[in-house]
Amino acid sequence: MYRYLWSNGPKEGLEFADYSFEEHFGKQIASYPPRAVLMDYIEGRVKKANVRDWIRFNTAVRWVEYDDTTQKFTVTVHDHDKDSTYKQEFDHVICASGHFSTPNVPFYEGFDTFNGRVLHAHDFRDAREFTDKDILILGASYSAEDIGSQCWKYGCKSVTSSYRTAPMGFKWPENWEEKPALVRVDGNTAYFSDGSTKNVDAIILCTGYKHYFNFLPDDLRLRTANRLAAADLYKGVVYVHNPRMFYLGMQDQWFT
Repeated sequence: MYRYLWSNGPKEGLEFADYSFEEHFGKQIASYPPRAVLMDYIEGRVKKANVRDWIRFNTAVRWVEYDDTTQKFTVTVHDHDKDSTYKQEFDHVICASGHFSTPNVPFYEGFDTFNGRVLHAHDFRDAREFTDKDILILGASYSAEDIGSQCWKYGCKSVTSSYRTAPMGFKWPENWEEKPALVRVDGNTAYFSDGSTKNVDAIILCTGYKHYFNFLPDDLRLRTANRLAAADLYKGVVYVHNPRMFYLGMQDQWFT
């Protein structure tokens, strides 16, 4: 998450059923809190349930296998503290690693010789880095809107947002314009599908994320794009090809 980030959805749509914001803070708060407030609330819920007691920290899952005969999962993990690897058997596996950690990074002609910085929204940290710069944003969803607004608020020279299917269509400030799909980049000049061009200092890719599970074999790995309902998940959580395998948080997140 980046500096100055606020929730783009009301807290009422994010609240835990058994732990309200009012219970945590001892009073009612505004519906759209900043990231620090959300973090404090989530940590409060974790402490209430003593979740940390059930977590093996500094331990990475390297591989998961399923045995049809024993109906058991064998999980191979790496203990970073001891720098050792070991295996353990389980009856069920819940994959809750999310899908907002592996960026979808498209490549356009000229990116490799672009004279400015190219970064994905995943690596965006502070809008002040782009003060007095002309920025190009690829994408037309939540991140494009918010990161563009942040950069505009903190003094970038101009914002150009490029879309593939449809523009966001808001009433932007004078130094913010929307253009159709990017075609290529030459030096610091971006070329768009309508024949127009724009000189830019930085390119920010608000192009989404990939579902990436490098610790799962083909027979256990969920294959889906970012959508409201994944075809292979019953009730959005049970993996239909192996009902002992569960996935959490794999849908498109409306309130994040």
